[in-house]
Amino acid sequence: MATPGREYSLDHHLLEHMKFSGIERDNLNDLVSIVVSLKNKYGIVPLAAAAQGSPVTNALRVSYVIESIALNKMLNVLMDVPRLHSITIMPLGIPRASQFDVDIILGG
Repeated sequence: MATPGREYSLDHHLLEHMKFSGIERDNLNDLVSIVVSLKNKYGIVPLAAAAQGSPVTNALRVSYVIESIALNKMLNVLMDVPRLHSITIMPLGIPRASQFDVDIILGG
């Protein structure tokens, strides 16, 4: 009988995913802690994360899919986030008109 594997936290997954991204370790820890605090405090779970920056990688781009009802709450929360660089909001389209793709860039 197979035993269930250990479930890792979001910060562990993000740090492992970004280990070789080129972002300085202390900077990466700060950016990941911001993303994890959004999840823990407000229940906003990221869909994807990627390193960003040229020529030096120094930012973290995090993508979310948010329902229109939660979008206003998320925007109010994001305005108080330290090191927020930009927010991009795009509707997903006709089949999912009440959902939005939200990309935030932290750091940079």
